[in-house]
Amino acid sequence: MKILFLTTVAALIIMGAPGQSNAHHSVFAVYDINKSVTIDGVITDVWFKSPHIRVFVEVTDKDGTKVTWNTHGHNPTALRRRGWVRDTLEVGEKVTMSGDPTYDGSPKMFIRTIVREDGSILENKVGN
Repeated sequence: MKILFLTTVAALIIMGAPGQSNAHHSVFAVYDINKSVTIDGVITDVWFKSPHIRVFVEVTDKDGTKVTWNTHGHNPTALRRRGWVRDTLEVGEKVTMSGDPTYDGSPKMFIRTIVREDGSILENKVGN
């Protein structure tokens, strides 16, 4: 009986794991993928950790006010496959970022591309 119970529990865990990994939330729920926003600023912090990388960028808006944008990317594992590492982006680096804005207009975006000062482009995408 104990073996049957443990086998059943193990099977349920294995069957449920793939769904859990993709089910925590969707980009579509927070970000408007039908629109695009571009910002220019200076990186103030980088979080290269799961579930998503985050890059904080200080942007000076039209009236001179400094606003910190909280930008999100894919998970570190997926980005490592594309050549990103923990120190790919550095605090103090000037960047131009383009991505999907939030529906509520807050200073957040889901990153699509990052253009660095040297002109190199980082893409935040998975797969080919």
